[in-house]
Amino acid sequence: MTASDIVAPAAGPTSSNRHSTRVRVPGKVILSGEHAVIYGAPALACAIQIYAFAAVTTSSALGVRLKVPEFGIDQSFSLLQLFQLAQQTQSRHRQYLTASGLLSSVVLNPTEFFAAALGASGLVTLLSDQHGLVIELSLDLIAGGGMGSSAALVAAMLAASFQHVGEPLTSAELVLKTTQSEHWQHGRSSGVDPYVCVMGGLQQYHKGYGERHVIKQLAHYFLVTTGKPKSSTGECVDAVKQQGFPNTLWQEFSIVQENMRTALQLNQSMKMCNAVKANHQLLKKIGVVPTLVCEFIDNIEAQGGAAKICGAGSVVGDLGGLVFVVGLNQALIEQLCLSYGYGVQAMCPDLQGVVYFE
Repeated sequence: MTASDIVAPAAGPTSSNRHSTRVRVPGKVILSGEHAVIYGAPALACAIQIYAFAAVTTSSALGVRLKVPEFGIDQSFSLLQLFQLAQQTQSRHRQYLTASGLLSSVVLNPTEFFAAALGASGLVTLLSDQHGLVIELSLDLIAGGGMGSSAALVAAMLAASFQHVGEPLTSAELVLKTTQSEHWQHGRSSGVDPYVCVMGGLQQYHKGYGERHVIKQLAHYFLVTTGKPKSSTGECVDAVKQQGFPNTLWQEFSIVQENMRTALQLNQSMKMCNAVKANHQLLKKIGVVPTLVCEFIDNIEAQGGAAKICGAGSVVGDLGGLVFVVGLNQALIEQLCLSYGYGVQAMCPDLQGVVYFE
């Protein structure tokens, strides 16, 4: 069944005299422990001041109108359609888990992904037969770039929707509901993206639980965008799994993560550089750092800095998503990025997590 088979015509205009519920959710970067977190090792991740936004208003038309301009989405759904999309997506995910379906077939397109996340959240049982909702999503985050954009968008959408209908979610509930849709995207999500996006701050995440740590002002810490990877997070995770690495490798990731956490808290620049370099070597070993990104990181190290990818990386092509850089001044990293055609910005931690505006 295609989206055109199940999507109804666009709803009428929003009732202009109803208030809007607005929510902001930060993106995140994984500083250490990507991939390893799936195998029980801790991850160190930090929310960043780059955001996803949701605005929800009441409509006189029944059902839900979903608008996401960045993805070209402006579609309306009945409550039954939302529920059916959730059921169909969950069924395809179960097929993937039992090896009778492909991960690429679980989520058919962004429109159905967001609609299914709404349908699976329990929101449909709270909407009356007297009105509907208009939900508009937007983002400053780079979609598919290792910043947790899908988790931040879904968390914003659900937080604003439940708040608007008078049934606000606790942080724990929001993390749980958002993680459900992350499983569809990534096969088996560790849950680190939803947790950090919702909670904010610097988090040491391990087996579903996070421990917040104090983080000082970061100087000479940068985020470089190398471009959206050709392979998805789920495809990278599957590629790593198929190699059957021993548990000792994931223990090495744990040691690096602890060294990085200590260096961050004590503001030890040399120890931080060494930890980032060690993390990069481990990621190269599991085969998720594209050759061109490795060359870029080699150049950074030659200038006295250190760098590593911050997401799942890629097992196809030259683009590796987000790269975390330490130990260089702004002028030098900007010059290096210019020669590769990469974007760069200072890393600014977000300490608030989900923020509501009404």
